[in-house]
Amino acid sequence: MEYMSTGSENKEEFDLLLTDLNMSEVIDIMENLYPKGDLTIYKDNLIALHPEKNKNEEPTESLLFSRREVSLLSCVKYGTVEDLLAFANQVSNTAKQLCQHRRQESGIILNMIKPKNGRYKIDSDVLLFPWKLTYRNIGTDFIPRGAFGKVYLAQDTETKKRMACKMVPVEQFKPSDVEIQACFRHENIAELYGAILWDETIHLFMEAGEGGSVLEKIESCGPLREFEVIWLAKHILKGLEFLHSKGVIHQDIKPSNIVFMSTKAVLVDFGLSVQMTEDVYYPKELRGTEIYMSPEVILCRGHSTKADIYSLGATIIHMQTGIPPWVSRYPRAAYPSYLYIIHKQAPPLEDIAEDCSANMRQLLEAALERNPNQRLSATELLKHEALHPSREEQPRCQSLDSALFARKRLLEKNELELSENISDSSCLGITEELDLLRRQRSLYINLGALAGYFNIVRGPTTLDYD
Repeated sequence: MEYMSTGSENKEEFDLLLTDLNMSEVIDIMENLYPKGDLTIYKDNLIALHPEKNKNEEPTESLLFSRREVSLLSCVKYGTVEDLLAFANQVSNTAKQLCQHRRQESGIILNMIKPKNGRYKIDSDVLLFPWKLTYRNIGTDFIPRGAFGKVYLAQDTETKKRMACKMVPVEQFKPSDVEIQACFRHENIAELYGAILWDETIHLFMEAGEGGSVLEKIESCGPLREFEVIWLAKHILKGLEFLHSKGVIHQDIKPSNIVFMSTKAVLVDFGLSVQMTEDVYYPKELRGTEIYMSPEVILCRGHSTKADIYSLGATIIHMQTGIPPWVSRYPRAAYPSYLYIIHKQAPPLEDIAEDCSANMRQLLEAALERNPNQRLSATELLKHEALHPSREEQPRCQSLDSALFARKRLLEKNELELSENISDSSCLGITEELDLLRRQRSLYINLGALAGYFNIVRGPTTLDYD
């Protein structure tokens, strides 16, 4: 078989060939010769057509991936959200090939992390530490675990920036693990900084909740007080309001997926989240943690963003009592699954704390409404009076600074009254009184209160960090 040119010098011969050639006969002959469509006989011939082009060519990663995909998997670099999603899809689809052909770490960075010459090496550019809480001594081996990975505290060696690092085995990694956090930014959603593939493990770097999760707080300190529950509910409802406005269902609201920051609480773990394309989402499988599931989720006949609201109501009961709903009445040892119980008996209003205020009980009844069509939305719950108690009902929780400021105001008021009411006294007496007030205002501190405050904020001893 010789190579045919279609140049002008052979145009007449080529036209004559097309005129006399019966293509149907050619097709019949080829089908008889190769009934299974096996054309491997031509491989060598096709390569031999251009020997000068294939003479020194060596197999590379481009045989497996497109040029853009190779660039995403070749190093660690800054990129867009689209680059991160493309990287996540490529890692998920070709996990085995990646492990065979990858020579160094690769990934996409969105923010905070500074790669050096296309590298971001563990134990060199970033250090990983077992995660420990500051309000209790839980041992050096404690590491929070997600559904498919461990979570470490990470610190950039150059910027000293602290982050959370969730490590997911590459064979268990899914694009949904990063999609929601990458595409949607909100103050009550943990910000994703980037994803890096290193040593057959995906490292997801995100905003660190150094206060630990709500579950860890409950397990170490017991049930939360109502003003703490109100504070948490506001932050989580703001995050849910944003997600639901984008058609996103978190699908796994529970205490372990709510994390304390220094001034806020955020939602984490979006591995089960989905973005709705219609008013109702019809799942292919049961997703979530069953004890916090709504009745419509258990039925698998379609649910909406209202399922997250029910899960938040069940989470609030757990925060109030220190025990998940249903467990006190139906012990886990006797009831390994709660799906049937939830289907038949939801909502768990009997598990609401006895000391729960009337307004908070009304909020829980609205959030745990069995009919999702009558259940309040996140926007409606944010306006509920239970989350906006009057000043008389709010607890007096003052920091040392606020307490000293209040005493300063009181001393200034007394000084003003003293100067007005003792005008008949001698100048010497006035001077002595004013000097006493000034000394109190500048030096007087309740040392007992100061010592107690110091014990609160100083945290565990240095031995806990060894």
